[in-house]
Amino acid sequence: MNSISYIPSRDQLELRLAPSRGKATWESARFRVWWDSQGNISGIDIVHFSEELKEFRRSLRSMKLGGAWKGLEVSDKDIREARKELLKALEGNW
Repeated sequence: MNSISYIPSRDQLELRLAPSRGKATWESARFRVWWDSQGNISGIDIVHFSEELKEFRRSLRSMKLGGAWKGLEVSDKDIREARKELLKALEGNW
């Protein structure tokens, strides 16, 4: 029973992998997840899907960090520079 559907009137995306009954097992502001007693996910709802999709596309190449790193953005350029520095340091050890 795999199905995926979008409900425009509620701006909600629903993914069903197995029959989902009752209240969601876990809920957040934008997601609802159902799983069975064995821990298998049976369904996922994404509420306010349009907003989530825009946010996903906007931050596709970035990752939000938490703790002491909260608010810091790491770009592809930062990663390339760090990788070059690491390779130089490794070459010195060989």
